[in-house]
Amino acid sequence: MTFLVLLFWLVFPEVNSSPYISDSFVMYSSNRPTPDKCIPIPKNFTLCYGMQYKTMRLPNLLDHDTLDEVIEQAEPWPVLTNLNCHPDAQLFLCSLFAPVCLAALDREILPCRSLCEAVKKGCELRMIQYGFPWPDILSCKKFPQDNDMCIKVVAGKKQRGKSNIYLIFLCWSKKYITKLQTS
Repeated sequence: MTFLVLLFWLVFPEVNSSPYISDSFVMYSSNRPTPDKCIPIPKNFTLCYGMQYKTMRLPNLLDHDTLDEVIEQAEPWPVLTNLNCHPDAQLFLCSLFAPVCLAALDREILPCRSLCEAVKKGCELRMIQYGFPWPDILSCKKFPQDNDMCIKVVAGKKQRGKSNIYLIFLCWSKKYITKLQTS
């Protein structure tokens, strides 16, 4: 347990002072200086490699422009997922650090507020036990209410192994594409 406290202290020295998500949600804007691109999730990106999707969007929802920046900033977060504080913690974090990239969709899919709140409810007390408050970069008020355009809570639904995120996006993208064709 002392190891975890030390590890958190070493990796989260400025956990509250890093405003990665702006209040205005830059990710909604198409005026980014760097155009969005899809890239494969590399094996050394341990937080999100092995999710049920293979490509991620850059810049990500935390405004990281390069894969090196993403990997560096995501490095401490597997500690939180290893605490098993919530079964959707990895899904939530990867939706921010490695947002799924679908060829048929030209914008990001945000995590729903309910997903953030569920993970926060499960993990915040564990983080506080180790001396770390829930970081501002993960403020749930920044995320949309549940709708067809965000990633919902998966825990509690019948699932095998990791969350079936690919099917969530596949179903959503088919619905979205169908909607576009009928509009």
